[in-house]
Amino acid sequence: MTVGSVGSNAMPFELPLYRRTCCLCLVMSRRSPRLEDSGYYGIDREPLISYRETLHRIFRRRKINRHIQPEAIETSNNRNGNRHFIFLILPLCFGLAYSIITLNSNFLNPGVLESPISPIINTKDPTARCKEMEERVRELQNELLRLKQEINSHFLTADSLPNFALQSLGAKVVLHLSSEAHQTKETFTTILGIPLMRPPVHQRTVIQGHSPLPGRCWAFAGGKGHLLITLSHRVTISHVTLEHISKNVTPTGTITSAPKEFTIYGMENLDDKGTHLGTFLYDQNGDPVQTFKTSDNKQGFFNYIKLQVESNWGHPVYSCLYGFRVHGKLAE
Repeated sequence: MTVGSVGSNAMPFELPLYRRTCCLCLVMSRRSPRLEDSGYYGIDREPLISYRETLHRIFRRRKINRHIQPEAIETSNNRNGNRHFIFLILPLCFGLAYSIITLNSNFLNPGVLESPISPIINTKDPTARCKEMEERVRELQNELLRLKQEINSHFLTADSLPNFALQSLGAKVVLHLSSEAHQTKETFTTILGIPLMRPPVHQRTVIQGHSPLPGRCWAFAGGKGHLLITLSHRVTISHVTLEHISKNVTPTGTITSAPKEFTIYGMENLDDKGTHLGTFLYDQNGDPVQTFKTSDNKQGFFNYIKLQVESNWGHPVYSCLYGFRVHGKLAE
């Protein structure tokens, strides 16, 4: 059939030359001898091999329905955001509500109290709570008193204890059972050319309770002497105090006439041999007023006390005693 023919019954016609040339070029461009030789075309003259690209996505993307309107997409996003906001705000709301309930319960229930001293007191009775607080205060007061007593026992001073060897309270010196006063050769004054000696200081100076002044003391000859005192009351003796002056107030800066070693005896009557209550050492470098504790194993009630001085700090002629105190408790 001639190019440009339509059918057998159709009338033959011929295309112009330039149109025949274009059709021929189109037919020829779709058939390649090289591709035909390599088997590119099939029996029906259609290509057997396809070079169409197939895209493989590495990251999966959410499919978006293209038919959804933009307003619906925006509404969905807002709904998701509101859902996340609700999940975030719910725990905060629950925590705030719990705190409010707890505070209200504490204000409305005064029976639950918390004290810095004692643990939580679970009681609803104000009277019982007041009684417990009173008992606690009483315990603290007793503990404070006990601590004060311990401090006083460790840092005991003669001024904080009663003195049963004080003349103003009724104590006396038993002169005939005590050492004589030492007579010095110092001239006191002269009358018509006759020198008068200074009178000795009496033994009762020791129990008069005066403040020690240089020279106003009871002196006895040598380094040994004794003094027997009738106590103002029948007592049990716990401490004794010996007084002297400080070496800082003496002209020579020494107190060699001060007692060094002395012994204490408790007596119920004048015929009693006496109960040894202790032997003590007076420190010349210590305080002028020194207190000593007697033996706890020799407790008893005594009406008399004997002070026996065994030695002094080196004075060869006499020893001086400024003051002596006796401490203890009254007999029951």
